Amino acid sequence: MVDRICVVLEALSVVICLHHLYGKKFRFDIVTVSFLTIEMITMQAIDYFGWPSELSMLFYPVIAVYCVIEFGYDVRKLIINNILNAVIISLLQVILMTTLYIFDRENTIIGLRLLLSNAFILLIVIFVLPQIRIERLENQIKDKEIILTIALVVSIIITIFCLISFKKINFLNHTDWFQNILFSVSVIAMSLLTISLAKSKIKSKEVETELKVHKFYANSFDSLLDNIRAKQHEFDNHINTIYSQHYIYNTYEKLVEAQQNYCQVVISENRFNKLLTAGNRVIIGFLYGKFIEIEKLGVDISYHISIQEMKIGIPVYKIIEIIGNLISNAVEALNQSEKYNKLYVLMVEENEIFNIEIRNENDYIKYSEIELFFTKGYSKKGENRGLGLYHVKTICEEYKLNLTCQNVELDGENWIEFAITNKKETK
Repeated sequence: MVDRICVVLEALSVVICLHHLYGKKFRFDIVTVSFLTIEMITMQAIDYFGWPSELSMLFYPVIAVYCVIEFGYDVRKLIINNILNAVIISLLQVILMTTLYIFDRENTIIGLRLLLSNAFILLIVIFVLPQIRIERLENQIKDKEIILTIALVVSIIITIFCLISFKKINFLNHTDWFQNILFSVSVIAMSLLTISLAKSKIKSKEVETELKVHKFYANSFDSLLDNIRAKQHEFDNHINTIYSQHYIYNTYEKLVEAQQNYCQVVISENRFNKLLTAGNRVIIGFLYGKFIEIEKLGVDISYHISIQEMKIGIPVYKIIEIIGNLISNAVEALNQSEKYNKLYVLMVEENEIFNIEIRNENDYIKYSEIELFFTKGYSKKGENRGLGLYHVKTICEEYKLNLTCQNVELDGENWIEFAITNKKETK
């Protein structure tokens, strides 16, 4: 009789705790009554017919079905709240049973101890849990990594428990089939969860890096925007100056020459303004800062940028690493030359296909040497160098991008061109 009361008390504690976790008010409806009835019948059958006690594990899938019917189908909430429910109830059982054991070390009132333990748990669930608002726990551990970590810890605990049990009985005793299955499942789950957690941490790191890059270069984009807005006030002055020049010069030829020279100066001062309408603000912010820095070195920059949101399956910060390394490599080559100073940057995106071209004027380079560019550690700049292009190659291989380097002749001059595209090559 005491065992049956304990079963009812434990089942009530479980369903009431679940209602608190879901933030719902507990009520005795047809679903709850049916769940309690099924629980009573199952436990009674196990006791009456002498069925294996392991069948009591059916209690957990029944709880899951109950949650779906009572609270709706939400896989994440279902998993989180059932794990929390099991942890809370189990923890309370351990604490109360241990406390009661202190007062009954001779185990003379085991049945009464079990009854009191379940009764106290029910009272705690009814009166204490609402005060601490445990429904907030579900919101706080929605993060995938936390779920995986909890599941991994549970798997480790189960595995350790099975190993300790195996030492007490003969290791992997084939007569204890339930424990053997439980051990196998927990080991497999532990392995899979470890792999999933590692992948999740890598993904989280990428997202974190993406956010940092976005924040940093968005500020550079805002600086470009502020610079253009400030120069808008000068627009009328420039127009008036160009218009008034016909009062100064007596001949048409001198007027045309003066206006041309003046316009070239204005265009030069606003040469990076076209970046503002070129697309992705993070990449534009990076390029703007990079172009300003390079121009101070005396490099003549020309560009064609036409990108959108760069939703091409590659993190934006990876794109920035690629173009950053390629531009830096081109600028270093120009700095080492006395007769070349031109750099060209192209980035075009259309229909999830993009092309990147970074080229600089340079003497003709044999293709046997070009093949060495992407070798780790290869560099003409000294020791501990030559990692930039190798890093570019590694990223391209990771995201299956096509990377080429070649000599290109334009207007009688030789250029070294690095080109990257995600478009599949067709033969």
